[in-house]
Amino acid sequence: MRLITYSPISRPATIFNNLDRLLNSESVIPSLWRPSFEVINIDESYRLRAEIPGMTKKDVMIEIKDDILTISGERKFGDSSLDDSHYSEFSYGKFSRSFNLPEDVLKDNIKASMKDGILALEIPRAKEVKPEIKKIAIK
Repeated sequence: MRLITYSPISRPATIFNNLDRLLNSESVIPSLWRPSFEVINIDESYRLRAEIPGMTKKDVMIEIKDDILTISGERKFGDSSLDDSHYSEFSYGKFSRSFNLPEDVLKDNIKASMKDGILALEIPRAKEVKPEIKKIAIK
């Protein structure tokens, strides 16, 4: 069984049309997957979130080395028994994103959770140390 795919009205040959035909050809081209991230800076912590639908905790690795936080993982294609008659716009593959941690981060207290395809990291900040000001009276 062949799936129906979008086929626009015939257009004159241009580099863009040829590229479009190549990318929409019958062959399966592995796509690059790059999850979306957001970083929120609040007073007591940084919050980092990533959209990684279809992944489990086992598929994701979080590491800190030399003040660089790296989140990596792989979303694998689920059903290897499918033949060439399938069509998918889902993205699969490995990803890795790194973030430089600021000096005020408490690295030992970082907490990570995952719910509904969202990876969330709570990265606590050290309280700002205000220098003690001592007034000296003039005699």
